[in-house]
Amino acid sequence: MKNKVDCHPHIPVLLDETVSQLITKLDGVYVDCTVGFGGHAIEILSNIDRNGKLIGFDYDPYALEYSKTRLEKLNSNFELFLSNYSEIKKNLKLLNIDNVDGILFDLGISSYQVDSGYKGLSYQVDSPLDMQLSLRAGANLRDILHNSTELEIANIIYKYGEERGSRRIAKSISKYVKKNKMETNRDLVESIKEIVPDRFLNKTLSRVFQAFRIKVNNELDNMVNAINDAIDILKPEGRLAVITFHSIEDRLIKNIFRDFSNGKESIVREMGFNFPRKCKKIVRRITKKPICPTWDQIKANKRCRSAKLRIVEKI
Repeated sequence: MKNKVDCHPHIPVLLDETVSQLITKLDGVYVDCTVGFGGHAIEILSNIDRNGKLIGFDYDPYALEYSKTRLEKLNSNFELFLSNYSEIKKNLKLLNIDNVDGILFDLGISSYQVDSGYKGLSYQVDSPLDMQLSLRAGANLRDILHNSTELEIANIIYKYGEERGSRRIAKSISKYVKKNKMETNRDLVESIKEIVPDRFLNKTLSRVFQAFRIKVNNELDNMVNAINDAIDILKPEGRLAVITFHSIEDRLIKNIFRDFSNGKESIVREMGFNFPRKCKKIVRRITKKPICPTWDQIKANKRCRSAKLRIVEKI
């Protein structure tokens, strides 16, 4: 690859592995649906020619402005949108683009967003209970916790965090709500610390915060719909690459790709999701098994250890 990323707020994961597989035409149109701080975007632009084009989406205005500054230095053809990837078709229509040659989703939360406590994503930084990453998100986390039953909270934690202690945690959270002690991240952490041993605390907090982030932002439904749209707008031989960071996302992506490569939608329907249209055999899987980080990559960036890259090609 031509360009190597220097020190920036977020280290892109599986950079070479993704971009080398994504770019099939040097003069093609490519979409980075989660442009973030521009790690993958700058690599894509560096490896297509002047007739090619990059289009990027992100919901974080700070990250998008940062990426714009980086990308402008390449003096290349690109457009950035302050938008969620669920609006991929709408935004491309604004540019009079119907079909593209490659699409990337990096579904991870950036290191900067976690470490800074952006929108209340971190359990290590105190802030108001929020987690709304898009203006189109529904209720914030405080509203959800204050307006849900103990069973509903437990179901969120179990479904989206795969946390076995979901019922005990939900009971403690509900107790704090009833005492008017559930207003900030610190309150949420304290409610969990009451019933989780120290040796399990960090992993439990990570799963619970993940679960609430997914729920607040309706991430899985948005992802299913956006992946469906992405496959629809790919040109023949165009490629779709998706990087996931936890088992729920990866299981969904694996089965969506499997369904569209087999022409059956039974697997994803059994998981509780619906496709907006009939599933047909329209892709082939480039990666039968996911591409994972090497040991050296994990040593350099421990947050990438759970990353998995899956790629399909339109037929």
